[in-house]
Amino acid sequence: MRLLRVLAAATAFAALLSQPLAAQDGRQFKDAWFWGIKGGGLLFTTPYSDNKLAPYVGADWLITRSRGGLFVSFDQAFLTDAGIFVDRDANNAQFNHRVFLNNLRRLSMAATVFPMQSPTLHPYLGIGFMFNQLASAELEGGPTSTSRYAAAVDSVQTKRSVFSPLAIAGVQMRLPRFSVFAQGQASPMQNNFFLSDPNGGRAFNLSIEAGIRYNVGSSIDKLR
Repeated sequence: MRLLRVLAAATAFAALLSQPLAAQDGRQFKDAWFWGIKGGGLLFTTPYSDNKLAPYVGADWLITRSRGGLFVSFDQAFLTDAGIFVDRDANNAQFNHRVFLNNLRRLSMAATVFPMQSPTLHPYLGIGFMFNQLASAELEGGPTSTSRYAAAVDSVQTKRSVFSPLAIAGVQMRLPRFSVFAQGQASPMQNNFFLSDPNGGRAFNLSIEAGIRYNVGSSIDKLR
């Protein structure tokens, strides 16, 4: 339901923008700078959840040139789950220590190419990287000694954020006053991150999103 509300809000925002954004009418897709807002869903796995969907919202920037461009995005995903890391008890025996997880922030950057262009439809592909950081990760219980607690906190911080490769495929459609887009993203699951299952499962965390973009001007300097 939260995902539906996010997409509905994006649609309503696009309708509100439709009148004042008439200046985009004469602007082309290439050599342009787009600002966008979006909503979507992230499909992820942990040792306690398999293929769980988390809604998210975000903003992105797409800079286009004749054959390629640059994509930059920031997202906030809304999730509540749990992960694990290997800890040691008072007898120095290993066990899986549970950590409560809440929300996720993602910063993405990718180089893009634009194959098979048409006047209104603009498919694109991209390869880059993504930085993932959980907003909070809290230990369940805690070690009895100060030294073990400090080691556990260090382990939590290590698995709270991670860089990972990123692949993007999407299409943008030009409308009279703005553009709409839909795209999918895939990022390899990292075992040193809480949003993963060390016992196996999917090899990728996946997300799909849709939104609107507005052409704010040229991405190249014009000769004066």
